[in-house]
Amino acid sequence: MIGTQLRNAGVKLVVGLTAVISLTGLTYRVIGLWNRRRGSWTSVFFCYPGSRSFVTSYALPGVERFFRWRPTPIGIMRQNGEWGLVVASSVTEDDFLDPANAEQFRLLQRRLAHIGAVMHVPTINVAGILPGVLKQTDGLAVNDTRAIVVSAVISAVALMRQHHLVSHVTDVIVLGGAGRIGSGVVMALRDQGWTCHVIDVAHGATEFPEHLQGQPVLFLDIARKGAIADYIPKMWPELVVLNEVFPKPSRKLVKQMEERGVRVFHLAGVAGRITPPLPHGYETAIPCCAARPVEGAYDVRIIPVASGL
Repeated sequence: MIGTQLRNAGVKLVVGLTAVISLTGLTYRVIGLWNRRRGSWTSVFFCYPGSRSFVTSYALPGVERFFRWRPTPIGIMRQNGEWGLVVASSVTEDDFLDPANAEQFRLLQRRLAHIGAVMHVPTINVAGILPGVLKQTDGLAVNDTRAIVVSAVISAVALMRQHHLVSHVTDVIVLGGAGRIGSGVVMALRDQGWTCHVIDVAHGATEFPEHLQGQPVLFLDIARKGAIADYIPKMWPELVVLNEVFPKPSRKLVKQMEERGVRVFHLAGVAGRITPPLPHGYETAIPCCAARPVEGAYDVRIIPVASGL
C-alpha cells in the first residue's frame, strides 16, 4: 500500500514538473529537434479521464483547473520501435459536447495542432468520442484509427473464443453495434461466421433476443460509457462480457454482473508500453485508439475484471 502511494506521488510530481516545463514549449521543441534527425517519434496521443480516479492519479492539488484545457504530457509510448507522446487534459465528454465550451474546445484543438507541428510528428490520435466529434467539425485533423480499433477488437474476440468461451459459441451480442466502431466490428464478425445481434438505439433494437436466453453467448460492449448498466439485470450465467469501452466497468457494475454469474473481461489495448503506465485497466497495453498499424492480427491484451480487484 505504501509502495503504491509513493509511486502515485512520484507520478504526480513528474507530471506536474513536465506540465510546467511544457508551458514553455521546451518539451516539444527538444523532441522536435531529435525527430528532425532520427524521425523515431511518430505520434501524439490525446486522452481524457473516464472517471475522477483518473484525474487524481495524475493531478497535483491546486493545478488541475489551470491545466483543464491545456494538453499536458503524462507519458511516453512505444510500439513496434516507434515512439509517441501521451498528453491529456482533465476535461470530460460532457465538456466536449457542451456548446458553452465551444471556444475552449477550439483552443484545445489549436494547442494539440501546435504540439504536433513543433514535434514534427505526422500523426495525432485522440481517444474516446473525440474522433466522431471532430469529424463533424472543421477543426483539428486527426488520424482515423477506426480500422485499427476494429481489427484489434476482432483479434480480441478470436482470443476470447480460444481461451474463455465454450467451443461451439457462434452468437455475439454487440452493444453499440450501429456506431462508428461497432458497425465495422459487426461486419467483420459476420464475415467470420459469427451470428451478430445488434443492440443500439440508433438501430432500433434495445432488447436481448429472447431465443438466446440461457445460451452461451459473447456480449461485446462497444457502446458509450455506462450503457451496459441497463442490461445487467437481464444477463444470465452462460453469457460472457468483453468490454471495449473506456474506462473498464466500475466495481459496482462488475459486482452486479458477478452476482448473475457473468464473467467480465476488458480489452486493455494492443501490445506496447506506456511509461508511466495508464491506470485503471490500461497498465499492460497501448489503447487501441492510440495504436499504430501492424501487419496481420494485433497482439491484444485482455484482462479479467473482478469487483474485488
